[in-house]
Order: sequence, then structure tokens, then C-alpha cells
Amino acid sequence: MSSPSTRPYRSKRQRPCDQCRARKLGCQTGGGACQRCRSAKLNCTFDKPPPKRARHSALPFASVEESTPNGDLTRESSVSASREPRFPSLGLDQSNGLSPGSGIIPSGRPPAQFVQSIDQLENGHAQLFGASAESDPWLLRHCCFDDSGMKHFYKVHFRNAGGVPTVQRIPVHFMISADELAEAIKLETRAGAGDVTRERLNYLVPPEYGRRLVGLFVKYVFPALPIISRSQLGLTTASYQLPELSALENVPIHLLAAIYAAAFPFVAHDDYLCVLSTYHASPVDTLWRMVYELISEEIHSPRLAVLQAALLYIHQQPRDEARLTTADTPFLWSFVGQIVGLACSLGLHIECRMWGIPAWEKRLRRRLWWAVYAEDKWRSLLMGRPPYIHPAEWDVSELDEGDFLVGPRQGFSTLSCDTEIPFRYLVNLTRIGEEIHDTFYTLRASQILNANFSTSAELGRGLLERLNDWYSSLPETFRLPNWSKSVNGLAPYPTSIHFAYLLLVVYVYRAMLRPMARSSSPPLIFDLEDMSATSPLPVNESMLDFMGLPEIESLPEIEISDEFGTGEATLHAAEKCASILVNFTRRLTSSDFTGFWYSWSRIGFATISNYLMLLLVQAPNGAHAIRAKHLVDSWLHVLRCQSQSFPLVKLGLARLDALHWAGLSNTFVLPLHVQEAIVNPDIPET
Repeated sequence: MSSPSTRPYRSKRQRPCDQCRARKLGCQTGGGACQRCRSAKLNCTFDKPPPKRARHSALPFASVEESTPNGDLTRESSVSASREPRFPSLGLDQSNGLSPGSGIIPSGRPPAQFVQSIDQLENGHAQLFGASAESDPWLLRHCCFDDSGMKHFYKVHFRNAGGVPTVQRIPVHFMISADELAEAIKLETRAGAGDVTRERLNYLVPPEYGRRLVGLFVKYVFPALPIISRSQLGLTTASYQLPELSALENVPIHLLAAIYAAAFPFVAHDDYLCVLSTYHASPVDTLWRMVYELISEEIHSPRLAVLQAALLYIHQQPRDEARLTTADTPFLWSFVGQIVGLACSLGLHIECRMWGIPAWEKRLRRRLWWAVYAEDKWRSLLMGRPPYIHPAEWDVSELDEGDFLVGPRQGFSTLSCDTEIPFRYLVNLTRIGEEIHDTFYTLRASQILNANFSTSAELGRGLLERLNDWYSSLPETFRLPNWSKSVNGLAPYPTSIHFAYLLLVVYVYRAMLRPMARSSSPPLIFDLEDMSATSPLPVNESMLDFMGLPEIESLPEIEISDEFGTGEATLHAAEKCASILVNFTRRLTSSDFTGFWYSWSRIGFATISNYLMLLLVQAPNGAHAIRAKHLVDSWLHVLRCQSQSFPLVKLGLARLDALHWAGLSNTFVLPLHVQEAIVNPDIPET
């Protein structure tokens, strides 16, 4: 142990020692060497001055074009310091006071385990040991854990979650790795060399304005996407309040930037921020870029904040016209896979209510799992992809009021249901959506049911009843008024969830309509490259003459009649569903547009455009063709009007406009009665 440094701590600013500053840790001292250096037997020195921070003028909502000095000096100095040839401290507190190699072996496991966060580790990160992991959880259950559930080694430690195993619950253990082990790989996968320091974030959005953005987030985004802990922000009451500035300092940069960016669409609801946003450029694009770069870097040593930021990132709303009118690239579905993978690495798919972790962390972990689950199921259905999450691989129980408590364990309060219930009902709706996907839209189910109308109709009726039960379970204040009336005044319940409900109804009817038409026979396949000179079938132009002949009765013959009239009833119900969708979208008002909408909703509007076109193309007679043409025209008119105020409908509009631009008769093989309905839509129905 070296003698205490001759350089005294300053009275106003207790600068950390060189060892603690290099690891970005708090330095605890009562004079002389700090506590961490004493326990690790390290020299406690003050020889290396801290790097100077760049000073920025506190301009509100700085323009994205403005640049700041490089803020990576602190990060680089930290990395270089961590590579010095020395034996660093563990960086993880050991409650039993024992150090590795001390020769003292605990006599057994303590009879009790104290609550300790898995997420808020001082200098390490956790990832789950699954049932088939290289470290067998059934072996690790025999380890001598201390009274905090820890078994310390050198750079990698084991953490017992606590509370398990019990009946039908497996042992749950986490590997705790020192953050410094991931520093090199973080540099390799860093998305850019941009300035992603807290100073840069505070320059773009000064903390005093950031408090207001966090308040807007809690009020407008949290009810539909409750993926942050209000307790950790110091928001301990149900009423609208702003966090303290000190609370923002404890939020990781990537999560805080994501919260700011997600809240910016709602600045019009803040008397102060709305003025600033009028006269200053929005930093939203820069904030989202910071979020992505930090996610790409921090995913190697993840905490819950990385997953939280990723969920917000995937729900950012596109702002430029090109992105609004084009489909998502494959990156988005791959990013969903990253989110699911990260959630499973953090152990969110396992029930945690019995674990030895703080109550706020249990609530947050459970809400985060259901948010990830909903993301996987909705995008899987809307994008036509196999889901990442499988029923046999998770056991988190359904959300209840206890998952939305606010404040400490004693004296907590609950938010009123008008701000909490929406997400719970979305989760219940998502469960039905998963059932619809499994019933009709998996590869196997589609192969079996695409030509079986009676079975499809029977399964569809059962799913429609489930959807009706879901709607009946809504509180009266959450239900839509009569479809023929205005849907104003829906602020207590996000309109996007009602839209999601209607989307699932569409998917049921879409599946029921599939077997009501026979597919045309596929064309013959000729591979000219395989037809060599030795082929017994000589290739000449006369052989390919048939390719220029016009189609002859190739349109599938629609079957809507059966002894029970099921086909006709199904078709009428499908048309009624389409009419409800047109009226629903027509009556959306500015109060509905300004609420929070899930980013996958824009795919839903394109899905509806496709559904209405299906009704027209497969219309079995003139009467159904005329009704379908009226629905298509009405939907097109509604989308053109609403797109002026609601950009999320533009993808649905682009899909429909493209079909009309190419010409419906040139795009589809249509029977004469459908062609007549397209040319003369005002012909009276017969």
C-alpha cells in the first residue's frame, strides 16, 4: 500500500483518484487512500488530471448542422487507462468481505439472500445461463453463493437470481462479466465516430428542457409503451410531474436520448417547448442517430437501458416523404430479432416475481418482456415473417395492476386505469393475434387451409368470437361510439389500439376468403439452358407460340354457395368489415392523429388497401363487384384526405395509387362483371 497522496482532495470538488476515474467509478475516501484502492491494494494516486470538457453554449434545441468539439476524449482515455499493465480491482462489491484466493471457503450457502439489482451493477453486466448453456444451471445451483446471491471469481462471476428453483421453476443464474472485457469488441462494432457523450446530449437538449420532454413522454408515450421505470426517475406519484435534474444524470445516454426523441412529437402540448420548437431546429434526427450508435456499441455489455432504447428506436416515426411511402427494409425485421435476442440474454422471458431483485426492477422486466412479445407478434403478422418468440420458451405471467405501481415498496400509489390499462389490453389483443397467425398464417397452416373453406370458416368464427370477447372486456369509457358517429374524445384510450383490433378482424376475413376462389393452374416451366442440343425435344419458335395466346377463362371460379349459405354470409360480413374500416379512418380527427401510434400501424393501412382490392378482384357477381368498387373508391378518397394530416396512412395510399396508375385491368385477370363495375361503378346493384 502506498502512502497517501500528498495532493489533498479539494473542498469543493473531490476529484476521484486515477484508478477510480479510469473505471468511471465513484471514489470513496475519508482522507488518504480511497476505500477501493485500499481493499484492492493499489496505489491511490492523483497524477493524471481529468480531460477538459468542451464548453457549449446552452442553446435550446441546437440545429443538427451545428458541430461540437470531439467528445470521445474521456472515452478514449478510459480505454487506454484500462489497458495499463496492472492488476485492477474487481469493480464489483462483495458483500461477504472475502476476496478471491484468500483461502477462506464459505461453509455453505447463507440461509437468506438480500435483494440486489441484477441490472444496476457497478462495473459489470449480466447475461442469462439458459437451460442448455455451457454452464449447467443444475450444476450452478450447488455453488456457495453469498447473501447477495453472488459467487465471485476474477473477471467473470455467477449470480443466483434467488427464489428458484421451486415446483415447475428451473434454477436461474446469470453470468456477470466485467465491462472492460467488452471494450475491444465495442470499438470494432461502433456504428460511427460521432460525438455521443452526455455533454453533446446536454448541448442538443439542455437538461431543463429535457425534464419537460421526459414529462411529455410519461404522459403520452408511456401509457401505450410503458418501458421505463418512473420510480427510477423519481416520479413517485400518479399525477403529471417533471423529474429532477439529478435524476436525468443517472439515466444512460442512449436511453435518455431515445426518451427525448420519442417525446418530441408531443412538444405542442407543452407551453414552453412549443415556442422553442417554432424558432429552433429540431434535433430529433441527431438524437436517433446517437441512440443507434450507442445501441450498437453497448449491446456487448447490455443492461435494461439498451433494450429500452432499442424498443423506442424501432417506434420512431419516419419523417421524409420517401420513407413514408415505401416499405420497411429488411433491417427492421432483423433489428426485431436483435431486440428479442437481447431480451432473452437478459432473462426477460423468465418469470421474475420470486427473484431477489428490487420491486421496481421486477415490474420493469415484466413490462419490457410483454413489449418485446407484442413487437415480435405484430410485426411477424404484418410483415409475413416466422415469429422469433415461441410459446414453449417463456413463462412470464400476464400483466396486472401490480406491474404498474409507482414509488417505493411502502406507500406506493397506482395510476388511474385511463393511463395504464391500454397497454394491458394491447397485450391481451396480441395474444389473439398470435393465435390468428398460428391458425391461418404459418407456412403449414397456409398450405393446409388455403383450399379448405369449411374448416377456415369454422376456425374463423371462433377467432372472431375471441375478438368480440376482447372488445366486450373493455371498460365502457374505452369503447368506440357507434361506428356511424364521430370518434372524437378518445384521448383516454389510444386510437391505435382500436385500429389494431380492426386489423385482426381483417386478417381473419382475409384467411376465410382465400379458399373461396380456385387458383389458376401454374404455367409450364421451361429452362432453356437445360435444353441442350442432345435433348429429345427440339426447341423452336413454334413450340413457344402458345406463350403469346391470350388467357382463356383463367380467372378462378368463385364458390360462395353451400347448403348452409356460409359462403354468402362470410362475403357479406367481410364487406361490412371493410365498410367499418373506411368509416373508422374517415372519422379520425386531429385528437386521434396527435396520440401515440405504434410504428407498425402504417403497414396496417397498406394491409387494408390490399384487403379491399381482394374483395373487388374476387367479387363473385356484379352486385358484389359494385359494392367492392364503391369501398375501394371510398377508401382511396379517405386516404388522400387524411394523408394531409396523418402521414402514417401514406403507405396504404401509395399501394392503392400504384394499382390504379398501372390500371386494374392490366394488373389483375378480371371477370367481365368486375371489369364492368370498374368502368361503370354507378350501375345499380342487382
